[in-house]
Amino acid sequence: MDLMTSAAAAAALASAIAAFFSWMVAHNSMLAERRRYAASLQADLTTGEVAAARNVIGSWLYGPHVRHSQIEESELIQSYYTVAWAIERLAAGRSALGVLRFSDRRTIATFDKRIKWHVQEQARNLKILAQHIKMDNGDLLQSLNALKEEIPDLDTSASSHSFICDAPDCRRTNPIPEAGSM
Repeated sequence: MDLMTSAAAAAALASAIAAFFSWMVAHNSMLAERRRYAASLQADLTTGEVAAARNVIGSWLYGPHVRHSQIEESELIQSYYTVAWAIERLAAGRSALGVLRFSDRRTIATFDKRIKWHVQEQARNLKILAQHIKMDNGDLLQSLNALKEEIPDLDTSASSHSFICDAPDCRRTNPIPEAGSM
């Protein structure tokens, strides 16, 4: 091999190595960005305005009469939409995570595990609330169905141990029987 051929081979090898390292840096950056995106989707469902709305719904649903009787229907409606829209954003974001090229299965599996309880709990609460304020929750149900297609074992039709009541000594939830006590 002459010097020119050796130099060309060395340059090609150096280019291939540089391309590989560039790909590795880009790939790792993309994975890190997906993880940040997944964390932001979870944060949207668990902090800020959505957390405040979840607190209103939870107080109305699980709190003693003295607390839930103080919550106005307009506040319930606003809280319903705040949480429902967060679930719609979550459904769109989860779908985007799943279809990205070279998706990160570990990030998606971890994300699904972290949001599963939140989605199940809020789906149940919003369904009860929608019955109480007599609202059509078809858009919410579409988002929940989209999430069920994406997330293994997600159950958004969990049976309710809650009921609507307005008596002073009333609580809106029945205690859930412990395993083995039935």
